[in-house]
Amino acid sequence: MSWVEIAIILGGAAVLGVVVPAVFVAMTAPKLAESELAARTNYRGKRVFMGLGIAWLVWAGGAIAGGVVLTYFFDAVEVFPAGLLMISGFLALVAFALGLVDDALGSARDRGFRGHFRALMRFRMTTGMLKLIGISLASVACAIVVREVAPWSSQVPGRYRFAIPAILLAGACVALTSNFMNLVDLRPGRALKLYMPFWLIGALLTGSLTTPVMVGYAPIGEFAPTDVVSRAGLAIFALGPVIAVWRYDLGERGMLGDAGANPMGAVAGLLIVTGLPLWGLVAY
Repeated sequence: MSWVEIAIILGGAAVLGVVVPAVFVAMTAPKLAESELAARTNYRGKRVFMGLGIAWLVWAGGAIAGGVVLTYFFDAVEVFPAGLLMISGFLALVAFALGLVDDALGSARDRGFRGHFRALMRFRMTTGMLKLIGISLASVACAIVVREVAPWSSQVPGRYRFAIPAILLAGACVALTSNFMNLVDLRPGRALKLYMPFWLIGALLTGSLTTPVMVGYAPIGEFAPTDVVSRAGLAIFALGPVIAVWRYDLGERGMLGDAGANPMGAVAGLLIVTGLPLWGLVAY
């Protein structure tokens, strides 16, 4: 792999994953701060604006585009990181959209799993239940895709017998990580700080996977410099939205909301789940 290709991969990850979301948030923050529709009062009674989750919307587009470019233009780049990047973009997009609906239309009337399920039993769909169902289905779809490379899939006993439970378990882990990140987003910067160890663990787990590296259609081994570079690009990408919103969240100027916390947790959960062995998946 040439230095030019390395620069394109890592530079592209930095631009699409970090710079573009940061610039977009910086350009939209003043308008959001002036909007009465986006105005909220935080736990200390301070006026802040809702809408930092828009960083994940921009990031999702960049992740999908970046994955397509890697797959199309670089035959020597392993399919796995590009595919994981694209599926992460899809998951972030779904979680952002459903979180945005909950931010805009949700109410405090039905809270928690119990409240949402109680409303459903009364034939009433809450925005929280809609988000729960949608993110769960998207998480299961992602688990189906990543099982091709995930260690837990190859360790499932039998040929088909336990495949579906393992996929459902992996999907549940991703969806519950999304929910968990949303639950801790109660104070400035708390969700962002919690995301950092999740991101680091996910980056280390996916970076240690040894799936075949492809040149064209011919496998050439289980590890290569190309593999390291593309996985480093994936780690850079996944850090982008946090960098974009950090100063606004910690500075008590803006809030992530469900549209920010849910996709952040979903992507972190997907990275971790993709690299776990079966026993680790069960423990997680």
